[in-house]
Amino acid sequence: MKSKSKGLSLRTTTALILIIFLLGMGGTAWYYALYKVAYIQVFDIEIKIVPGSKAIGFNADPTLHFGKLPEVGGKAEKELNLFNDWDIPLLLMIRVKGDAAPFISVENNTFIMQPKEFRKIKVYAVVPEGFNKTGIYTGEAKVMFLRP
Repeated sequence: MKSKSKGLSLRTTTALILIIFLLGMGGTAWYYALYKVAYIQVFDIEIKIVPGSKAIGFNADPTLHFGKLPEVGGKAEKELNLFNDWDIPLLLMIRVKGDAAPFISVENNTFIMQPKEFRKIKVYAVVPEGFNKTGIYTGEAKVMFLRP
């Protein structure tokens, strides 16, 4: 006669260890996402550039419309006014994407803002020397406030 083992089988023990491991990893990921690198606020700002024009046009609305830029070394500048009204320091990141991205540079695109701090960040649009394509180039600047 075979006697029954009073312990857990190898399969059950392995399954329990795997479940405990996955719960631990999931809990750690959840904690990290919520309390360490959580998005506080995200703003999307539309970008529009028209290179290859004879005149310079500049739009003063809250989007980053740089208007018409001369094709040879045309430049334009805008400022983003940023304020941290939270009671904690925030990591601020600015990312540019889209067709207009090669023309855009940001003065300081990643930094920590202290509580109640105000900053002006310059955003530049530059048409490279020798660029001869006309058209309307659009994109998006994403301003992300994150918990550092």
